[in-house]
Amino acid sequence: MRYYSSLLLMLSIFWSCSNISNTNGTEETAYFPFKDFVEVQIPKLEGKSVYKVININGKKETSQITPTQEEWMKDLDSFLQVDINKPALSGAYETQKSEKYLIHELKEGEKGKIKKIVVQYEGGEVKQISFISKTENPFYSSQSRGVLMFDGETGEIFQYSLENIQEIIFSKPNKMIVNASVE
Repeated sequence: MRYYSSLLLMLSIFWSCSNISNTNGTEETAYFPFKDFVEVQIPKLEGKSVYKVININGKKETSQITPTQEEWMKDLDSFLQVDINKPALSGAYETQKSEKYLIHELKEGEKGKIKKIVVQYEGGEVKQISFISKTENPFYSSQSRGVLMFDGETGEIFQYSLENIQEIIFSKPNKMIVNASVE
């Protein structure tokens, strides 16, 4: 019992100290919070259906389902992986800002999987977000492009698309394109 009391006391002290640096609960980010923005959108999609056209190496499939919140997380995982607000990437991106656009582009010579993020605004609200990512080594290369489109009235996702091209040395490239409409 004494051991558990001491452990509980130590954990509560540790927890209190770790929260001192961020007392107001908000964290300032250097770049558009892409991942956090998408995470906030996912609960709004619950109960909605999605119509998808999937093209894999020229073969098309269509489907219409009503995903659970967990399935939405999996479906939008490529967008959730777009996170350039990491300490290691601080200063790695050049930012251009106007009334209609916010663009983060990886600076020449910097290392990062995400090459470019474009946020399009209309009337001060996010209308569309897109990204380009690329991974390369001598044996493998992968390039992805993704676009999320938001309804002007509700601010919710109403369409998205993903394109992924993978090339492995001595193999034919694999190309997958997903176009989806939320209903």
